[in-house]
Amino acid sequence: MGREKVGACETIDSGGGCFQDHGMNDMDYVLRQWDVGERHLAAGRYVAAQRMLEAAERGAWEARDWPRLARIHLPLLEARRQIRQNAAEGTIVITSVGDRGRMRGVVRAFAKEEAGTLLLDVARAEVGVRWAREVRYAALRTGHLIEAMLLLRQGGEVRMVSPGDAEFAAGLSVEWTADEGRMIGVSTERGLVVPLPAAGRYGSAGRGSGLHAVARESLIAGWEALALKWQARHTVRAEAEEELGWLRRALEVDPACEPVAMRLMALAEAVGRRGK
Repeated sequence: MGREKVGACETIDSGGGCFQDHGMNDMDYVLRQWDVGERHLAAGRYVAAQRMLEAAERGAWEARDWPRLARIHLPLLEARRQIRQNAAEGTIVITSVGDRGRMRGVVRAFAKEEAGTLLLDVARAEVGVRWAREVRYAALRTGHLIEAMLLLRQGGEVRMVSPGDAEFAAGLSVEWTADEGRMIGVSTERGLVVPLPAAGRYGSAGRGSGLHAVARESLIAGWEALALKWQARHTVRAEAEEELGWLRRALEVDPACEPVAMRLMALAEAVGRRGK
């Protein structure tokens, strides 16, 4: 999926064919990406929808087209939310990061899962980010609903951190548990601790399903808590455009964070109305 040259014109890959682009201007292209993304969303092709809608969102942002930016974010949030929910409910693999050859095998095997989350236990953030990026590429290639999260070690402590903000100080403390009844608190809780089972593979049914539920709930709440923590650590100026940029940056930490996305949509709509 994407944009490729075909002779003297370009095409937009819709996943079910290509549209000829005979000299479309930038906003025409944004509208076409938006349309194709929404059709992918309606058909349940969530990774394809996310990719096209993210491209449309970037175009609207660059054009400072605030009403379209607000409207694009609604289906984009839904695509991201579906990916997150399926990834958390799918196979969860917790593993330490080893040498390059081993990790290629780990990512290749994980990419065969139709849905799931790979939690990478690392001592160096940049290494974890690199392998999280490989999981992202695998999702784009396959359309599978897979994500990666980092477990960053420093001294004797482990913290859950987002690949979009891979700093130890930005993370949430991890508590290893074998208690199937241990559940994470709410995402807004101060000093939130993330319970996780030991390294291993956890499916949503059968053996280990109780610990899968622990990991699933920790992922869902943990992602959102990381975005909210990023906001708390980074102040924003009063100018609306700067706040919109700040909100977009928070969505790099947790792309599916509903409170952030909803605030962005409301603010973009308000700025658009003022600009009329």
